[in-house]
Amino acid sequence: MKTELRSCAACGDPISDRFFLEVGGCSWHAHCLRCCMCMCPLDRQQSCFIRERQVYCKADYSKNFGAKCSKCCRGISASDWVRRARELVFHLACFACDQCGRQLSTGEQFALMDDRVLCKAHYLETVEGGTTSSDEGCDGDGYHKSKTKRVRTTFTEEQLQVLQANFQIDSNPDGQDLERIASVTGLSKRVTQVWFQNSRARQKKHIHAE
Repeated sequence: MKTELRSCAACGDPISDRFFLEVGGCSWHAHCLRCCMCMCPLDRQQSCFIRERQVYCKADYSKNFGAKCSKCCRGISASDWVRRARELVFHLACFACDQCGRQLSTGEQFALMDDRVLCKAHYLETVEGGTTSSDEGCDGDGYHKSKTKRVRTTFTEEQLQVLQANFQIDSNPDGQDLERIASVTGLSKRVTQVWFQNSRARQKKHIHAE
């Protein structure tokens, strides 16, 4: 009795090989199973992903369909510290007031307006129709401070990307590394140092809160 050969889902040719692959209910020649984006072979990979009949390696699937930060739009990996606001997800360093740029701490009150994160002070001023001076900030509890004035540093998305990437590598860089990071971002060494200090404090609070 003649055995009917399976057809490869990629090339369509019959599979006469002794060994073949079964993925997503379809059969594949081992050499035909490749990522549709980077074309890397997947026959020796531990896993692969299928979406709309297309096969992806883990890296390309995460890049195209994985969770992305609602602020910087970069991918979020399993090792990243994140903050959630309703259905939105943010990198820890990206969770900041859209108005003043101040990063928000664990447990601090905030508001979402048109998917924009606002600290309590700027939310109240927005709904009341007021404005906030660029040199007036919010204190640790999110309340407006008018007596003590100081200039708030607003980070660009590119600067936050560099800062967060270095934070993942070393959360407490030495002076030489701080100078290097400051040079790359265009920030002063002091501002860079304060950002790392604040990020370490937020990470510590986040750990204790869990």
